[in-house]
Amino acid sequence: MEKTEKTLRRLFLVLFTLAAASIILQNGAVLALAAAVGLFYACRKWEIPHFTLFLLGGGVLLRVCIVLLLRPPIESDFSALYAAASQAAAGDFSFQTQPYFSMWAYQSGFVAWQSLFLRLWNDPMCIKLVNCVLSAGTVVFLYRLALDRVRAEAARAAALLLTLFPGALLLPTVLSNQIASAFFLVLAAWLLTGRDCTRLGFWRYPLAGLALQCGNLLRPEGMILLVAVLAWAVFRLLTRNRAELTKQILCGMLALLAVYGAAHAAADAAIRESGLNRNGLHNGNPLWKVVTGLNPETDGAYSDSDWALLEGTMQEGAPTEETERLEKQLIYDRLTASPKTLIKLVYHKINRLWVGDGLVWMLGPFLTQPQLTWYQYPAAILTRQADRALFYLAFTLSLIGLLRRGRRSADELLPYFIVFAAFSALLLVEIQPRYAYLPQLFLFLAAAGGLDALMKGVKKHG
Repeated sequence: MEKTEKTLRRLFLVLFTLAAASIILQNGAVLALAAAVGLFYACRKWEIPHFTLFLLGGGVLLRVCIVLLLRPPIESDFSALYAAASQAAAGDFSFQTQPYFSMWAYQSGFVAWQSLFLRLWNDPMCIKLVNCVLSAGTVVFLYRLALDRVRAEAARAAALLLTLFPGALLLPTVLSNQIASAFFLVLAAWLLTGRDCTRLGFWRYPLAGLALQCGNLLRPEGMILLVAVLAWAVFRLLTRNRAELTKQILCGMLALLAVYGAAHAAADAAIRESGLNRNGLHNGNPLWKVVTGLNPETDGAYSDSDWALLEGTMQEGAPTEETERLEKQLIYDRLTASPKTLIKLVYHKINRLWVGDGLVWMLGPFLTQPQLTWYQYPAAILTRQADRALFYLAFTLSLIGLLRRGRRSADELLPYFIVFAAFSALLLVEIQPRYAYLPQLFLFLAAAGGLDALMKGVKKHG
């Protein structure tokens, strides 16, 4: 009897566990948090030899598998930029006459970048494979930065969490300019503050300025990093009293800014002289992003009504003085709206950009056509839930890292400066959920500090 009772007890435990799992595992957030706990434990328990190479090789392989399995359609700006790059690769620069490229000529930097690779293999998969390498390389740079600030196991855990973060992991499946741009912007942070680059001495400043401008030429987000780096320099000056070091930081920042500006001027001249775009890197309508970013009806997202209104003032697709006057009037009217309207706008912009996910570009067909297969739609939903869970986890860990005891160095504060600079800038300009990609990368770097504090507490209390 006792043996039978023991067998039935075990059978019931197995059956109940399976029943519980069938319910719990239908939530992607649970799966993500379970994976995070597993990584937390594994990184404390075991050490992977040559982890940097493992992170790079494993990250590239994982992304290549994803881009081979997941092939969303090339839409919107992705399609226009890819078509222009294909033409440029064949020596045809006629795309520059299109209103899109004459008005926003600064997109020519990314067109030139894509065309370099399309000359080798004129297929979207070529760009995607390049993005797989750059995306994995970005995680490696962030890991090396984290390694300077926290214990190795916390840096490894943060890097692996970022590797699994769907918002970054799935982005190479689309032809976004965010991946290549972020690679160079993160490279700049690594050159400037990474201990790996200490031997560069003063040269780390101009090299960081060059990397910043390379990232900015591919996607105009360099100013976000530049503002954060200036804040970093101020905090570094305030915490260091040696006159020699103060002189080095001031001269270094001047060199960084000089190279940053000179590189942009050189690229602008090169694009004009090559015939790629006679307008160089000019932004023919800089106020447009602010106009639509302040639209309360679209929560700061793209507005068809705004564009239709402004288009009526343009001549042959080019903005006129009347266009600029109308844009300034719209901006003024929206900034001077009632406090209630402005607060609602800010609330909804934060919700759309940070609370929502940007996976619709990668998972769109599976989300809008649930009849495709029995598993694709549920898998897409689980992925979206996992994405938000890891994002909130990273945000919580970053706060723990910021609020833990002890004084934070300027290097430790840099990722927080970048996230906050992006948060502030995106309150004014047009948004999409995927625009949070760059600050989210640095959020996971900041999360390493929270993981370090937790690991320290676990070790202290056994």
